[in-house]
Amino acid sequence: MRLFSLRTFIPSVLAVGLMACNAYRLEPPAGFAEVEQGYDGAHMKANNDVGLRVHVRHNVRGGTLAFWSLDLVEKLGERGYTLVNQAPLRSKNRVAGTRFDFEYTPVGEGEAPRFYTVSLFVTDEHRVVMGMAGKQEYAAEYLARVDEIVGDLKVSGCKPFSKICKGPQPARLSTASQQSAKAEPAEAKAEPAAG
Repeated sequence: MRLFSLRTFIPSVLAVGLMACNAYRLEPPAGFAEVEQGYDGAHMKANNDVGLRVHVRHNVRGGTLAFWSLDLVEKLGERGYTLVNQAPLRSKNRVAGTRFDFEYTPVGEGEAPRFYTVSLFVTDEHRVVMGMAGKQEYAAEYLARVDEIVGDLKVSGCKPFSKICKGPQPARLSTASQQSAKAEPAEAKAEPAAG
């Protein structure tokens, strides 16, 4: 009898330990199928080619929500994405995060404009990035669901009394394409009048 109880006890402990190691938990939202899953994230897909990805990376000393938000927005701006919205959000287990909505047009003839939204969470141990992308024609439908999906996302990796997990939201950010668009009208005004 004792041997049998050890056979069930040890796998149970291992299973609980492995579940505790996951940086996030998210079941496929309604209308999505999980096509790939691993330790560092998952890829889900809707029938109309809207994709939902969760990426997990280790956090480093000094890595805060503000730090990684600026890094994310600058890198996407350099690739031609335009930030159109930024808002605070919280995961199901109350970890603070920030949502960034972008628009972009892929390089290539006949490529349709696209939307891309990123929900970023930073804990003492992890950076959890949930991204959703698709054709611009589906943006309104899927962007309206982001808060609902994030409401089902559990993020782990916060230490007790963590300053990282309870840190402030990043300042209002903008992409390089927004900054250059604002600079162009100012440069036009600086030209002397012909005369």
